[in-house]
Amino acid sequence: MSENGKPTGEQVHSKRQIRNFLIDRKFQMAWVLRVAVVVTIIVSVMGYFLYGTLQESIELTNAQILSTASMTQQAQQAIVEKGAKDKVFTGVVLAGTLAGLVVLLSLMTIVVTHKVAGPAYKIKRLLSAVDANHLQLFEQLRRGDELHDVFREFTDMLRRLRESRHLDVERLESVIQTLEAAQIPKEKFQPMVEIVKQYKESIEMQHDD
Repeated sequence: MSENGKPTGEQVHSKRQIRNFLIDRKFQMAWVLRVAVVVTIIVSVMGYFLYGTLQESIELTNAQILSTASMTQQAQQAIVEKGAKDKVFTGVVLAGTLAGLVVLLSLMTIVVTHKVAGPAYKIKRLLSAVDANHLQLFEQLRRGDELHDVFREFTDMLRRLRESRHLDVERLESVIQTLEAAQIPKEKFQPMVEIVKQYKESIEMQHDD
């Protein structure tokens, strides 16, 4: 935070990087939640049995040692306290392991789903542009993204649509020229002229990222 209370450039850049990874927040966070729940269940079950086994082992060892008549009360107390500390330490390690795994796998899930959500978001954006009659679109996926085959099929479809519309424009312009040569009033084929204009715009317009 800067002196005037505004975020610094480094903080803004960091937030942008986080937003860039969370392209489809709902989809990605849903998968993060699923992974976190599964990891929590697995580690909790394993930790429960591990902690129970350790506790039984400590209690059995303490019972054997404490049964020794020659041991002083102070030594017995020290053994009991050590067993209690071992159980606490094991619990802390298990809890830390659980937290670390949840955080690590959640971050990995965000990165992995980002490679799917990014292309899906780009395809959705392109579909919206096509729906708005923009066919001259050139986009590329990043290296490491998923859905390359799907995206390639989509861009091939756009190319075929552009080629088909280009042929339509040529045919319609030929018809218009014929009508003009026959001195047909322009208002009679004005709708055709408007269609040609729209078609040209759709195959000439560039879509900026």
